[in-house]
Amino acid sequence: MRTSGADISQFQKNPIMLWNHNRGWRGTENEVLPIGHWENIRIEGDKILADAVFDTDDFSQKIEEKVESGTLRMCSLGIRVVESSSDPIYVKPGQRYETVLKFKVREASIVDIGSNDNALALYDDNDKLIELSAGGENIPLNELTPNKNEMKELIKFLKLQDGATEQDAINAVKPIQDENVQLKADLKKEQDEKKALQDRIDAIELADKTAKKNAFETELASAFKDGRLSEKADGSVKTKMLKLYDADPEATMDMLQSMSKRKSVAVNLADTSGKDGETAWEKRQREIEENSKKK
Repeated sequence: MRTSGADISQFQKNPIMLWNHNRGWRGTENEVLPIGHWENIRIEGDKILADAVFDTDDFSQKIEEKVESGTLRMCSLGIRVVESSSDPIYVKPGQRYETVLKFKVREASIVDIGSNDNALALYDDNDKLIELSAGGENIPLNELTPNKNEMKELIKFLKLQDGATEQDAINAVKPIQDENVQLKADLKKEQDEKKALQDRIDAIELADKTAKKNAFETELASAFKDGRLSEKADGSVKTKMLKLYDADPEATMDMLQSMSKRKSVAVNLADTSGKDGETAWEKRQREIEENSKKK
């Protein structure tokens, strides 16, 4: 029984305490009614724990007295099997039946001698108490009966000597299982490290991309100011430029930076590219004077 598979939710709703798993349904004079209930039901590690609260009738009080005196020292869960397995990883040496992986707790009894060393009682789907003995007829678990041919193949595969026992095979498989667990742990560690590295790379790339986008938007704002671009009232020029950047950031930035800035009137008038190095202003004054003389 694996405590990790215990479902105690229903038991917590109806935490009945019986004596030796007996219920008052037989109609006989000596039938035993519930002797109390359980409180503070919880799972701690590999243990299912609860506090016993006995009823005040004479029989229940007698049981409580024997518990307090130490005569009765065992309690036993009544459970219904939900899932079991014959996987060797769950099977202990000498085990006769499959290991129960999941189960529902139905009741818990004070007992004189538990149904097994771990003080468990099993119920079948019809709520009939299962006899955990060799002659039990309604055990809902498959008996572990290894196929002899399969054992031979397993012994051969594990390179064991002829005549090796099931326990020898289990002992040989255990290191393999341990290695498999370690390999899985190493793989997970490697995957975690790889993910951490990828996350770091993604963060750096995002920061670089954000910085370049910010630089482009700054350059775009300057382009509107220095006359390389003229914005329309609806802001469509900026929208189009941003779309171009998203499609091809590097080319769009190069194009924007290569555009010629618009020259101011003062700059144009001071341009010395005219005749004999005269400025546009001097050129215009000379033309006006020449035209006056002709008249």
